[in-house]
Amino acid sequence: MKFFSTNSPSYLVFVLLQCLLIQAMGQSSQNTTILDHKDRIQITRLSVLSSKYRETNLSITPDGKYLYFMSLRGGQPWSGSYMTYQGDSVFDGDIWYSQKINDRWQPPKSMPYGINTPQGEDEPNVTADGQTVYYQSWNSLWQRTGGPYYKARHTGGKSWSRPEGLGGGITEFFRTTPATDGMSISSDEKTFIVAAGRDYDAPMDIYMSKKSSYGWTYCKKLPISTTRDDRSVFLAADGKTIYFASNGYKGFGGLDIYKTTLNSDGTVGEIINVGAPFNTPADDYGLILTGDGNEAYFVRDGDIYFADLKEADERIKPEIPTYTHTLKGTVRDSNSWVGLSAEIILLDARTKRIIAKENTTKNGSYEISIPNKARVYDQIVICDGYNKTRSRVSFEVRGYNETKTNHFLLVREEPLIAEHNQPEEKQDPEPQKEEQDPEPKKKEDNIVITQIEPPKETKDQKPNIDETTPEIIEDIDPYSFEGIAENNLILLLDVSASMRKPEKLPLLKDSFNKLLEHMRPEDRISVIVYSGDAKVVLDGVSAANRSMISEAIEGLRSGGSTKGKNALKRAYKLASDNYISGGNNRIIMATDGYFDVDDLFGIAEKNASGNVFLTVFSFGKLSDTKIEELQSLAQRGGGNYAGITPTNVDRALLKEAKAVRH
Repeated sequence: MKFFSTNSPSYLVFVLLQCLLIQAMGQSSQNTTILDHKDRIQITRLSVLSSKYRETNLSITPDGKYLYFMSLRGGQPWSGSYMTYQGDSVFDGDIWYSQKINDRWQPPKSMPYGINTPQGEDEPNVTADGQTVYYQSWNSLWQRTGGPYYKARHTGGKSWSRPEGLGGGITEFFRTTPATDGMSISSDEKTFIVAAGRDYDAPMDIYMSKKSSYGWTYCKKLPISTTRDDRSVFLAADGKTIYFASNGYKGFGGLDIYKTTLNSDGTVGEIINVGAPFNTPADDYGLILTGDGNEAYFVRDGDIYFADLKEADERIKPEIPTYTHTLKGTVRDSNSWVGLSAEIILLDARTKRIIAKENTTKNGSYEISIPNKARVYDQIVICDGYNKTRSRVSFEVRGYNETKTNHFLLVREEPLIAEHNQPEEKQDPEPQKEEQDPEPKKKEDNIVITQIEPPKETKDQKPNIDETTPEIIEDIDPYSFEGIAENNLILLLDVSASMRKPEKLPLLKDSFNKLLEHMRPEDRISVIVYSGDAKVVLDGVSAANRSMISEAIEGLRSGGSTKGKNALKRAYKLASDNYISGGNNRIIMATDGYFDVDDLFGIAEKNASGNVFLTVFSFGKLSDTKIEELQSLAQRGGGNYAGITPTNVDRALLKEAKAVRH
């Protein structure tokens, strides 16, 4: 080391540089508000998610049901050690995820090969619906494929779409900025924020890119960046609250976690230090929150921690957006499939208060706005000349606008009124004249449900929005799954050309979408379609993914001939792959029977002893011989047979989904 004379020009230059450096560091350590939660927050290490290796870069869906993160734990066929971390040989980074079921995080699973590779993946960001994941991969082809950031869509079971590079200004930016430590995507998938720099061990800054009709813009530095180190960024569900780690603001020492607000013009609001127990004299980073701001997760010493924020200083939380949900669908005649003019009444299933009333349009469609609350509703459809219909639908508090679809097929009333009044006509003609008065017919304007006595109100009495409707008595909920074993349902759907009639495949689609509203996250749904060939559409998807399942089923189209043999073999294979011990492992085969049924007898008999049951639903008019064949197939498979009509389809599906009790 060379020493300078205190009188030399070199020494004076050295002192001047030191003073400038100290001044710069003082300017970068800007004052901030430090939150004091007064020991109201307890942090808990999530041992089910953490390992002896490093976990970091967390992402969570706004509803708090899915959490993604990077882990160095390896254990996959492609895993290979590449460095030493805290004295241990660690593996290439992979993306892992966990689902929360009954308020408990499940053991995490690695995303499949194709997303994860031997080259290391990191910084996952899951979208609000849990179906798309953005992530980083510095693979050898990233510059040609629009990397280093990609997105992939969940297509069912363990399957994901082929990764798609974001490209545009993001790819161009990273040609000259080769290191990152944290990335976040807004809930509308139009804002990209990343911590980046020239080297992982060098100070980083925070940048933003916006998505336009021309693609992603070139990344621009945000004003929250300091002259020191800024990392580990997270954009909350409101799309404007930013959490990040920095040592450029005054705090506890090392990297601290801060919060600010991103304005529409690119400026930022007040910088707030989130305080203890999140910040310590060591490096703290990686804070993420659920959409309601009540749950926080962060990383400390390579482990994942949880904190309940219900008693925290409110300033730590993001702005809670006002979300509204939508319930929409159609009301149609079960025979003609023509839209009907009907009244939709939505009741709170617990209090029986009317939440909304809506009339369908001329083509039978309706749309109802619903508050962002955790509620179960009874949806009642009233249409002159048709039997009243009720369905149950549930919504949860979401960090996004949720839309659910519920279609109705109405059956015409049987002409029983004249027969019912006949004895009174013979006994006393005069009272009969009074009964022909229009007043009794007005009872059709009231809400009447099967096995419930008609209301006693007069024709002028109608339920008010804020009033209880005591005439609707809640019997045992037919849609309750309490005490029912977990389901492993495989829908084996005939999509040949003959199944396109309204009373066939479309009828089953509508009914199964209703059933999905009541099934539990632990219930698993698989879908195989067959005509000329068998194709797996969904593989063991949790019933919690209702939108994805509904989208997949709604997208089914009919066409081609029917080949059921290979399809049934694949269904049994899928049932075995997703087998639930003690559960309801069941194939539901839906067909109109236009194939050689007896070719399937041997397959059903061979698999009947494996505790996988085969139920057969037939659609349309069948000959007695064909019905006997399908009944025999179901019997050989240990399941049930039902000829499906609009009047029994809901009941038949419920029976199969509730066939096994604990």
